[in-house]
Amino acid sequence: MYAETVLRKLRLVSGLVLMAFVVSHLLNLSIGLHSLAAMDAWRDNLLAPWQVMPGRLILIAAAMLHAVLGLYSMAARSSLAMSQTDVVQLFLGVLTPPLLVTHVVMTGVAAELVSGYEISYGFLLAVYWSLSPFYAFLQLFAVVFVWVHAALGVYSWLVLKPIWRRIGGFILPLLFAVPIIALLGFAEAGKEVVEKFSSDAGWRASVLENSAHVRPYAARLDALREQILVAYGSLVLLAIGVFAARLLRNRLDRVRVVYDEGLVASGRRGLSILELSRMNGVPHADVCSGRGRCGTCRVHIEQGAAQLSARNDIEHRTLARVQAAAGDRLACQARVLGNGVMVTRALPAYADASAARDPQDWALDPAPGSALSAALQPASQPASQPASHPDGQAA
Repeated sequence: MYAETVLRKLRLVSGLVLMAFVVSHLLNLSIGLHSLAAMDAWRDNLLAPWQVMPGRLILIAAAMLHAVLGLYSMAARSSLAMSQTDVVQLFLGVLTPPLLVTHVVMTGVAAELVSGYEISYGFLLAVYWSLSPFYAFLQLFAVVFVWVHAALGVYSWLVLKPIWRRIGGFILPLLFAVPIIALLGFAEAGKEVVEKFSSDAGWRASVLENSAHVRPYAARLDALREQILVAYGSLVLLAIGVFAARLLRNRLDRVRVVYDEGLVASGRRGLSILELSRMNGVPHADVCSGRGRCGTCRVHIEQGAAQLSARNDIEHRTLARVQAAAGDRLACQARVLGNGVMVTRALPAYADASAARDPQDWALDPAPGSALSAALQPASQPASQPASHPDGQAA
């Protein structure tokens, strides 16, 4: 569907905007390896795009849009069948906003609300390392969660593209190095702040005075933070409720997918072929975690094409890119709406990202024949006879 394509692009663009913001902060933190003064000296240069009104509006819009679309994608799921990467991204994506709320309120909101309140790395690090060490741990978790979530998203997006061969060797080390160097800078500058806070009475007094400016507004800031958390928590619960309702709907209507090699999967109506594969432990290639980008999960429909949902825009484009056969579908996009289908998996289950970049090198010659015919057992077959792999192991 066109709307689904637009939503995915909006989620990608908003995520890239947020990642650019995070990168600028992490680069600034990494300068802490040199000195605290260098961090503040470079702050205006590295964070300049986000300190002007257009940049702030873009950042706020990207943050709200990305959070809402993330919750929407969770609510729109039709099953709990997810890859490990999806589980990690979902978990980190849900937990990140609450971790960042305190920092945003303390810096952005307080700076606009409180007269005479000045934000600097020296002040913030003094709060984190001397006045309220608990917030230092919150920042540590926030940095790790945000970066892992962003890095997984960027990697999943780029690894499928032909350009990855040229940039992968440069991008992967950066994805590891940037947060590590930033945390080392955070720790090194923190040591300098702790020493300065204990030995420089004048600087300590200025930090405490700056902190005192916020105290009269503490109740208002705490109330605002709680309101944001309650609103966000309500949205999370709503997304979970919608997802649960989708699980309960049609739960009694069972469908069946018969695969090559005699494997059979069953589940409730409305799930995609890939979701049914995951739920039943059927090995199935799936590099992009069911986003319709890679084409590695595609199947050739042997019987029951009319029992599947119609192709959407994402599926049309991906099938065309990998030069799929006329009867092929993406298992992650094709939902079983009728009684069932018979399919042949186009790629081996161990297919990796290179299969998305060079699909012609991974194409298998489908040989359904007797294997599929034997797999499609009559409805009267005893349920005690499980589908088996060629090596004799139960599916």
